[in-house]
Amino acid sequence: MDNKIRQQALLCKEFADKQIKSLRMINTAMGTERTAVRGDIKGYESLLNSLRETIKDKYPLIERQLSEVMDKYDSNPYRYQGIIESIVEVIISLELQTKISDGKVKDATHESRKFFISHSSEDRIIVNGFIKEILKIGCGFKDSDIFCTLDPTAIRTGDDFREKIVENMKSCDFILLFISENYMKSEICHNEMGAAWALESKRILPFVLPDITFSQMGFLNVVKQGASITDKCKLDEFYKEVCEYYSISSDWPCFNKAKEDFTGIINQFSRGTDIDKNS
Repeated sequence: MDNKIRQQALLCKEFADKQIKSLRMINTAMGTERTAVRGDIKGYESLLNSLRETIKDKYPLIERQLSEVMDKYDSNPYRYQGIIESIVEVIISLELQTKISDGKVKDATHESRKFFISHSSEDRIIVNGFIKEILKIGCGFKDSDIFCTLDPTAIRTGDDFREKIVENMKSCDFILLFISENYMKSEICHNEMGAAWALESKRILPFVLPDITFSQMGFLNVVKQGASITDKCKLDEFYKEVCEYYSISSDWPCFNKAKEDFTGIINQFSRGTDIDKNS
């Protein structure tokens, strides 16, 4: 059965790679953007339905999630195509991990990390601020505890980007999504969102940046309730959760100072004030 699951998932992946094209057209002069998906959509849908039938006993939550995304596909094919492809990647990766745990394949994965940061590179000032002030100074985590593609060493040249993303998500305990207008427009971010949604055992925390509303998050806010990145109470809840999860002794004076410094970064960014990217 396990081999059948992986074979069916690989069929879906190969079909999408060869038969489906996601197109994004930007008119810089008009300031407009158009997206489309071309190819044998019906054939792809048939393969996905076969995959759903194959995984329903072993991965019931992923099967349900895949079904829900497929139901929403026509409302935004470009967005949901990326999410579906990421869910398929997760299934392939999970089946490979099953082979690894069974001792059939040597484990070539990297060391475990605690946090995966899913974000748009356009929001790097806020994301870098969160990593520095909240995760590192406030919570006391190290660079080695955090996977963030803003780090130029996170993914090596020549690595398959999507496979590397799934691999790193699987090794993390928490997946933090930094949702913004930039995030919602990014195909890569949609892929990360889809992969995160399909991983059953991870704690997924969507943080909403100031330029977007909860309603704009769409289905994501229904599945994983978002928290405003400017909500200090939500940041406190996050700190309590990670302290309990990792049995860390809380240091509220230190965290509160870091929280205020992070809030200051957001306020400066919102006002359009220049901020040193390395601050």
